[in-house]
Amino acid sequence: MREQIEWLKDWHLYVFSNTGDEQEEFENIAEFPFKAWYGGLPQELFAESPIFVALGFNLESMQTLANQFVRVFQESGHFPEAEYGDFMDSVSKFNDLVFKLMRESLNQVAHVDDLTGVGNETGMRAHISAERERVRRTNQQACVALAELGEYTVPDEDGLELDPDVKVSRSEVISRFAQTVEEMLRPYDQLYRIDNDDFVLCLPYTDTDVANLVVNRLHAALVGGGLGMEDGTKVELVLRFGIAPIGADDEVEDVMEHAREAVELARANALLDVVAWYVS
Repeated sequence: MREQIEWLKDWHLYVFSNTGDEQEEFENIAEFPFKAWYGGLPQELFAESPIFVALGFNLESMQTLANQFVRVFQESGHFPEAEYGDFMDSVSKFNDLVFKLMRESLNQVAHVDDLTGVGNETGMRAHISAERERVRRTNQQACVALAELGEYTVPDEDGLELDPDVKVSRSEVISRFAQTVEEMLRPYDQLYRIDNDDFVLCLPYTDTDVANLVVNRLHAALVGGGLGMEDGTKVELVLRFGIAPIGADDEVEDVMEHAREAVELARANALLDVVAWYVS
């Protein structure tokens, strides 16, 4: 953005000090520096943002209007007020869109867990509230699953337990767990980390019975097969899930309390690691 402002200053200095045909000099200053940034990595980072898409159209329009203003100015030798006004309107629109994109980005960052890159508790609460409204409006069902990541072990080649801190840190396990779960979820499910070892899966369009199947499949893959670290190390996990429906009249606290009660039941039962809370 700083480079773009410097460009705008230089552009004005050039335009108002030159009315001849210094075409080569004009071509050197014609391209926006922001345009080069826009066409790079941000295409992946902001691909789904309507504001980012609108900014792209604005950049093309602003570039066209700038070139048009200079061409008319050079050809006529007179200041073209209409063309200059159109260009400055596009500059104003550009500034507005950039600041909107900044606010949108900051809002997204505020909803992301620093360690894992998945959503955080703020994002989870917003998602559950939105799902509750959808359940109320459409009469479709939705659930959450609270995942409690317990102790883990790192067996050696002979199956003997090693000190977990020797080879794999807790933060590495948490980060890899989040990445693996995200890869296994359905496209419309969402994962959030809400505490050191607690995660929440938001499962739209899913009743409690289907959630039970989805979560049991996830649990079997992670516990039965172990958590594969990037270096090939297999980590054995203790993992419990508590499933709860999102009712049309439930507050976020109600849903989470039901999920925690289900986790408590799983913790108290040596035979069950996945427990669903059903409306009585």
